[in-house]
This record gives sequence, C-alpha cells and structure tokens, in this order.
Amino acid sequence: MKKIVATLLGVSVIPFLAISCGGTGAEAPDTPEQRAFEYRTALMNTVAYKVAQVRGMEQGEIPVDEAAALKHARDIATLAGMIPEGFIPNSAVEGSAALPEVWTNMADFQQKAADLQNAAQALADAAAANGFEASKGMVQAVSGGCGGCHRPYRRRQE
Repeated sequence: MKKIVATLLGVSVIPFLAISCGGTGAEAPDTPEQRAFEYRTALMNTVAYKVAQVRGMEQGEIPVDEAAALKHARDIATLAGMIPEGFIPNSAVEGSAALPEVWTNMADFQQKAADLQNAAQALADAAAANGFEASKGMVQAVSGGCGGCHRPYRRRQE
C-alpha cells in the first residue's frame, strides 16, 4: 500500500514540480489565477494523501502509527483552513475541475472547508486524548468533509 501511495503521490507532484521549476512544454500563463490554481492543486493533492493515510489506518490497510495518525489529522485541519485561499475570483483556468458554483456560493464553499477543518481537528483532539484506535470512527467525518465539497463544487473526473 505504501508503495502505491508513494507512487501516486510522486506522479501527482511531477506536473506541479515541472510547472513550478520552469519545466519544458507549453507554459501556463504566469497570472494570479494560474498561481491560485497551481496552489490549490498541490494543496488538494496533499490533503488527499493525508486523508488516505488516516483512512488506510482506520480500515486496517496500513498499520496504525499513533504519532503519524495524530500528525496527519492535525495537518489535514491546517490544510483545510488554507483551501479557500486557492479559489480567488476568475481562477477556473484550463485544467481546473472547479465548478462555477464555487464562486457563486462562496460562503457555503468556505463553510464546507471549515467543516473539513473542524472534523480533522476533532479527530486530532480525540486521537491526542484517547489514541487513534479509540477515535478512528471519526475518520469517516473527515472523508465525508472532502466529498461534501467535491459533490457540489468539483467537476466529475472521467
């Protein structure tokens, strides 16, 4: 499982590194909107990795590591608070999966990011107080926070 996650993470980071390090090929325009898109893409990939780690531990696919689970939960809470920063006006650039509803329902979008942040923080607090094993039932709320935003605000991937 770790090899698969590492491989997927490496594959998902390569395009970001190529863009941010001046890779060859068709260069994206250097605009605030493009930078916001690149920021949120990297951020969402990082959140997905962290959520996959706690979900893997919760489902028994990854051995439970109390310290790592707590760190991942805390990281998700921090990262979730950063999500709205990547959705500046007019940043639905080429390649973006964001639907226009993000910007027309920004207050709801921001609330959903806060819901993810709160679920992750609650998991982190419970894991810190009682251990991950005792709190792993809270992982579903964290995963649900991702889907709660993706369903209304993200174009389906084909």
